[in-house]
Amino acid sequence: MDRFAALVPDEAEDLRRLKSQGVLVEAWSPGGPGAVLIIEAASEADAEGIITQLPLTVAGLIDVALTPLHDLGI
Repeated sequence: MDRFAALVPDEAEDLRRLKSQGVLVEAWSPGGPGAVLIIEAASEADAEGIITQLPLTVAGLIDVALTPLHDLGI
């Protein structure tokens, strides 16, 4: 937990940077461990590349599951 807590400021900084770049569209917390991030990317591989560079992922402290979303056009 100490290692996780030490990386949270870096994770938050990276998420703010991604938000300012328009890459991170939304970020949600379930109220406990975990998060849901809406990433704007050209492909699933691009999204994975973005997520795998975040500090908590690099440190192996979180698991990532990608779910591609598609615009319904409505």
